[in-house]
Amino acid sequence: MLDKNDRLVLFGYGIFETLKLNGLHIEVPRLHYRRMSKGAEQLGIPMPSYEVWREALEQNVQREASAARREGTAFALRVTLSGGAGQEVPPQWLYHSRPIPYTEKDYQEGIPIAILSCPRNEYSPLVQIKSTNTMENILAKQEAEEKGAREGLWLNTKGYLVEGTLSNLFFVRNGILYTPSLPCGCLPGTRRQIVLECAQKLGIPWVEGEFSLAFLEDAEEVFLTNALMGILPVSRVDGRRIEVADAAERSLRLRINEFYHNYITSCAGSQ
Repeated sequence: MLDKNDRLVLFGYGIFETLKLNGLHIEVPRLHYRRMSKGAEQLGIPMPSYEVWREALEQNVQREASAARREGTAFALRVTLSGGAGQEVPPQWLYHSRPIPYTEKDYQEGIPIAILSCPRNEYSPLVQIKSTNTMENILAKQEAEEKGAREGLWLNTKGYLVEGTLSNLFFVRNGILYTPSLPCGCLPGTRRQIVLECAQKLGIPWVEGEFSLAFLEDAEEVFLTNALMGILPVSRVDGRRIEVADAAERSLRLRINEFYHNYITSCAGSQ
């Protein structure tokens, strides 16, 4: 049980990672560990070595999978590290499993997204930390849902595209893959990194940069990424229809998606 004086309880001060598990296999754990370690360092929270972290993770994966009877299915595991409160209240680890919320229909038909009314502050030191203080994200997600969308899309204070409330943004124009650069205010997503690596290996040209909403309006394909959704197509942006292609020969998303799944599979057992 968390101490009532823990900064996670009092201020939402902590970090977390959401990992995807296929059966008992953890997808790309090293990428999650690196981001978590960087966030812990920025917040001044002690972080164990990768080996210690991984051992504790494996134990809790077994426990959570068994308790929820998920040994043979894909599921999500959230790993949280509290901020503690000095020497008297050390940081604590919390583990929580849940089902994957995306369906086959989502990948076939895509999901609608809505532009959010409040900008993302790209100058905040928190934008590149996966912090437990997610009230801004929660309110933004609620706004998107009130507009009939499944995800919200932030612009920053300069009016440039940033990311979703829980996802990174990609789009395709004229055979080129685009994604907002990290200085726009993006979280450095693990799947964002993998998608860019996949595009590089496939010889697909890609650009990171500052892009206006008008630039997105001419996109041929739009998709989102995070650890649980992988690569998820977008069917509408503020009501404007986006084609969700069903053939790889006319879809960069599907070409990348196939390579992405091979990448994830090849990483199994090597991390």
